[in-house]
Amino acid sequence: MMRKGLILACLGLCLAGSLAQAETKKAFDERMRWWRDAKFGMFIHFGPYAVLGGVYKGNNSAAAEWIMNEENIPIPEYEAYAQQFDPAQFDAKAWVALAKAGGARYIIITSKHHDGFAMWDSQVSPYTIARFTPFKRDLLRELAEACKEAGIRLGFYYSIMDWHHPDAKGEHFAEYRDGYLKPQLQELLTGYGKVGVLWFDGEWIEEWTEPQGAELYNFVRRLQPGIIINNRVGKGRNGMQGMSLDQRSAGDFGTPEQEILRQGGAGMDWESCMTTNDSWGYKQSDQNWKSAETLIHDLIDIAAKGGNYLLNVGPDATGVIPEAAQERFREMGAWLKINGAAIYGSRTLPEFGEGERIRYTRSSDGKTLYAMVLQWPGTTLRLRYVEPKKGSRIYLLGYKKPLIWRQNSRGEVVISLPELLQRAGNRPCPYAWVLKISGRQRPVTQPPLISSSIKSGVTNGLFVDAETVTLSAAEAAEIHYTLDGRMPDRNSPLYTSPLPLKEDTEVQAIAIAPGKVASVAAGAQFTRTTRVKQLLLEKSPSMKYPGWGELGLIDAQRGGPDFHDGSWIGFEGEDLDASIDLGEAKSISMVALSCLEDQNSWIFLPASIRLLTSSDGRNYVTTAEWKAETRPAAGVGRMEISLMFNPKSCRYLRIQASNVGTCPAWHKGAGGKAWLFSDEIIIQ
Repeated sequence: MMRKGLILACLGLCLAGSLAQAETKKAFDERMRWWRDAKFGMFIHFGPYAVLGGVYKGNNSAAAEWIMNEENIPIPEYEAYAQQFDPAQFDAKAWVALAKAGGARYIIITSKHHDGFAMWDSQVSPYTIARFTPFKRDLLRELAEACKEAGIRLGFYYSIMDWHHPDAKGEHFAEYRDGYLKPQLQELLTGYGKVGVLWFDGEWIEEWTEPQGAELYNFVRRLQPGIIINNRVGKGRNGMQGMSLDQRSAGDFGTPEQEILRQGGAGMDWESCMTTNDSWGYKQSDQNWKSAETLIHDLIDIAAKGGNYLLNVGPDATGVIPEAAQERFREMGAWLKINGAAIYGSRTLPEFGEGERIRYTRSSDGKTLYAMVLQWPGTTLRLRYVEPKKGSRIYLLGYKKPLIWRQNSRGEVVISLPELLQRAGNRPCPYAWVLKISGRQRPVTQPPLISSSIKSGVTNGLFVDAETVTLSAAEAAEIHYTLDGRMPDRNSPLYTSPLPLKEDTEVQAIAIAPGKVASVAAGAQFTRTTRVKQLLLEKSPSMKYPGWGELGLIDAQRGGPDFHDGSWIGFEGEDLDASIDLGEAKSISMVALSCLEDQNSWIFLPASIRLLTSSDGRNYVTTAEWKAETRPAAGVGRMEISLMFNPKSCRYLRIQASNVGTCPAWHKGAGGKAWLFSDEIIIQ
């Protein structure tokens, strides 16, 4: 039996490899074209969890669609809620009409979420909306027919993880995979017409592997060769950031969750899935709706960086999408009706943005540029990165008359905006405005790299006595700099050799390559500290989250709730182990470690912290310890974990914070590497 299973596994891998190799880049691009052109989709999370609406036994839960897991609801009890699920006001045509009115070009709906409940008339199991509830209808079939009639693509979300099926965890997982998961997918892919996307999730369970994902990818594409499949089919996804660590991993596109990539997908297709409020499924207490302005700006930012935007709604138990979500989709649709040319079918550019308030896209033929302005500029807009064709006209989408423009001696395009448009009510739309330009994007010099004596590419740095800063360019370019925080220009000092620093200094630098626009300025703040003589980390942090470097742990600066903000040092599956030399013996009575907790992003508080002290740097004794049980926690927060003790004289300290290692069994990332984030060690 084991030998037979091994042969089948090898056969699956061979098939996976052969199919992947058989598709040329041209064929792949053709298969992806409609999706790349669509740019904007509606995500729908709908299931029995809407019956609870984020409330369990009279108390608000931290969860919506995860409420079964979050509140440890037993299967029989959850089934009782499922039997009450009767979305009598569900109207497939109304849902599709809202998606179209909102400008969405495709819909992804949860066919089966982690609770294991099927939203179609599956013959594999009776645990379905058509056979287990008073509704007695095939919701997915009605939605598929409405989408076909309206000319909008339909895709299915499907969870590999299943809290309801007895074999979906443990030694019998293969029976669940082959006897339940695949037959259900076969129903979806053979009984509901052409499916645009299969959107997997729940792949983080320890039973699932990359080879299984590769085989499932090919199983799906044999049933529907033109379908597009996300990267959660395998194990390649890098946490909530969503992109595949190895582009050989199964899946056609990356899936950042609740975030937008900072620099685009680096050659990989990607789609940011985000919520209109703070919840995926319906949660009656969640009224924290994002503004239409925020959603439109997110769409612009994502499109400029070459991605797709999958925006979620969570209908209530009756089948009605909350009015607040409907309003926001309609506002987005109104904006897209005027400015859709800059989004649909657009492609990214080498420079997708100019500052924080301008984003660029181009038409698929490359002849037209779109400058999307996120804040009304007043009477004049200056663009450095574009070069219109001589004699061409620049238009504001939604405004018929061409705009007056000229190019100044610095190469900037100076565009005059009519007095009439200075009144908000006279503008073609609110929130963001698009300029249509015939021409090309000017080549822009890459910013210089600022490096300290111990780290390349810094934006902040600490030093004890002195520091040496080097500036480097990615191409043949002059570098001009300042040391007082002022913005440099061509007349600023030319960099020729390393810069010695002995006091607090703000370095700013630009690079200028022949025939190119000067780069944006790179900046770094260097601060001298006298608090310690040396701080060393025994284990290096993640290259993605290095913070300010080791000394950033004693800079008296706190990070915010966003672990991307540059202040946090992150360790993926590793412990924090810091050795500190105070320079001389000092009396201390408290040491605290400031840590971040954001379990939705797989960031946990330490399992334990141990403080060791020494007078000679060789012989250490344990001075204080802290331990805690890792439990579910909602929200995001910083915690300063204090270790207090009788005053003790020492020169050397060692702080060891233990990472929980892997996400606990109750967590959605169970089995995946957990993160430990810290931004400060406080010594009293």
